[in-house]
Amino acid sequence: MLALGVFLVVLAVSMTVYVLVASPVARVPQTRRLPPGATVRSPLEQLVERMEGGVDWFLRKRGWNPFPASDLELAGIRMPQSSVVTAIIALTFLGFMLGYVAGGAGLGLVVALVVPLISRLYIQALSRRRRAAFADQMESTLELIASALRAGHSLPSALDSVATDALSPTSEEFARIVNEGRLGLDIVAAMRQTAVRMKNEDFGWIADAVAIQRDTGGNLSEVLDRVGETIRDRSLLAKQVRALSADGRISANVMMAIPLLLAAFSAWRNPDTFVSIFTEGVGLLLVIICAVLYVVGFFWLRRLTDVKY
Repeated sequence: MLALGVFLVVLAVSMTVYVLVASPVARVPQTRRLPPGATVRSPLEQLVERMEGGVDWFLRKRGWNPFPASDLELAGIRMPQSSVVTAIIALTFLGFMLGYVAGGAGLGLVVALVVPLISRLYIQALSRRRRAAFADQMESTLELIASALRAGHSLPSALDSVATDALSPTSEEFARIVNEGRLGLDIVAAMRQTAVRMKNEDFGWIADAVAIQRDTGGNLSEVLDRVGETIRDRSLLAKQVRALSADGRISANVMMAIPLLLAAFSAWRNPDTFVSIFTEGVGLLLVIICAVLYVVGFFWLRRLTDVKY
């Protein structure tokens, strides 16, 4: 037994020395084992990819998503749906941790609830900005279509020229129309879908004009010129309405900013001001009620300043 023990010890020491001293086995570098064009991903990138895969599986399984892909596309966000949701979850967790460090669990919970709401409002703001840009470019878009038709191009070719030469987001929307037409969808139907998605009544009129001209015949360029005059007058009226309602929108923004600025100033001048609010049950209840009323007031003022014409 003693001899066997000595043999095993010598064998273990020999193997250890061999592992430490022997030359490493030649291996093929990881960069050579990747597909063409691929790069080596860091552990953080692999972790984020796994998280996005889990989020995508959960969204597909549940069938519900507060940030649908159609809204992201309308807002001009090119990131995948799972990446956006993963980023918002990470920001929510980060906001909770910062709020917890600053004022406890109550503040952390409030910040965690506010982050998804702000993200949703930001996406909606991007969508409104994109729709407004599409509406502002409508006059020049119509002129470009009419010019292409007068030059002898067909309607699909004229739409393709807009998709090539126009600015964003008009070029992207017309490229969508052209691609849907190539896939078999009727051009007028594709234009009407774009009008509904962009919430643009003027573009709906253009689609109706194309449909009427296709059924009855006539010079489509002249019809589009007359529609362009109507759109130009409506655009002028919209700008006048927006100028007259600017005072109300600015007042609403100031009223929404004052409570936040006063709270930040009070917390900076006297940090103990909000300690009892975020540490007691009654204070947390008041914070939640104030947050709900603040959100209700935001949408209320937004509705009041949204003038219809």
